[in-house]
Amino acid sequence: VSAMAFLTFGANCDGLILNNYSTKDLLISASRFAVAISLIFSYPLLFVGTRDGTLDLLKISEEKRTVSLLNQTTFALLGLTTALAWKLTDLSFVSSISGAVFGTALIFVYPSLMFRAAIKNLGDKATATEKKESTFAMLVNLVGIAVGIIGTKMALGSGQAIH
Repeated sequence: VSAMAFLTFGANCDGLILNNYSTKDLLISASRFAVAISLIFSYPLLFVGTRDGTLDLLKISEEKRTVSLLNQTTFALLGLTTALAWKLTDLSFVSSISGAVFGTALIFVYPSLMFRAAIKNLGDKATATEKKESTFAMLVNLVGIAVGIIGTKMALGSGQAIH
């Protein structure tokens, strides 16, 4: 969908593709409504995962996660998210950064780290070929980090993100 919109509007394409179309177009209005419904009902599911992941990163055990702590964490993360949304108004910038960071991590970094951990867990049972592959996986990991840094610098270099 985004590619077709870009082919239609070219460089004048807005970060939110649906903003390029007329507000009087009924099909696009239905699409806007569908996106709004999707965001409204999926955000809480994603947000709970983010909150729980944050608490996991902070190494707060399940027993210590009181309702009060969950509420405080929710308000803090929601405040941070709202502040970022207030300042980052260009959706193409947000998409560029997320692609540079998360895309390269998902494609290059995480698989190579998982493979290296699996080989490490094999210990002496790992074959010489698997150990060589593990070294190659580290190279792939480093390439992924380099690609992520380059992509992030390019996204930051656009300079139109924060208003």
